Amino acid sequence: MRTNETIRRFFLSRRKFLAASAQLALGLLLSSPLDALSTPTDPHMLSFVHTHTGEQLEITYIPGRYPQTAKSQLKTFLRDYRTGDTHVIDPALMEILSRIQRISGSNGVYEVISGYRSPSTNAYLQRRSPKVAKDSLHMQGMAIDIRLTDVRTKELRDIARQLRSGGVGYYAKSDFLHLDTGHFRCW
Repeated sequence: MRTNETIRRFFLSRRKFLAASAQLALGLLLSSPLDALSTPTDPHMLSFVHTHTGEQLEITYIPGRYPQTAKSQLKTFLRDYRTGDTHVIDPALMEILSRIQRISGSNGVYEVISGYRSPSTNAYLQRRSPKVAKDSLHMQGMAIDIRLTDVRTKELRDIARQLRSGGVGYYAKSDFLHLDTGHFRCW
């Protein structure tokens, strides 16, 4: 025979269970199917090749985690190749790249055109092209210019726009996509 304490615990647990279930159901109704597909739960490889240096990098990406080894590798790999200057890379960039790769079904390699840019490199590029922003997020380690070897850049653009996770710049003529972790905007 159950005691009153056991019965009270059962009902409290049941109440908590029902409340959690209702929250989960509401969350599923309010979230988009794209978000469910785009948030991986298992570690997977992100592969990169730098178009200017020829260097290659593979990191095991673990959603929601940014191990020190990955931070260090990305900081070096995405350095300003013109000056050698490095900067910490915003982990949200890797999250965006991971989500894009998962949604697209890609097993390809990200071709990196530009990662971090020193202020001197950014000023140099700005003098050469009006498209380079004076206060570029590249200078804060919050932007990357990429292609993906097995997905058309136009398709990458469409996926990135649907994610609404930051800035998305599509450069059709040069065939690359700018992604950043600033507020959502497209060009």
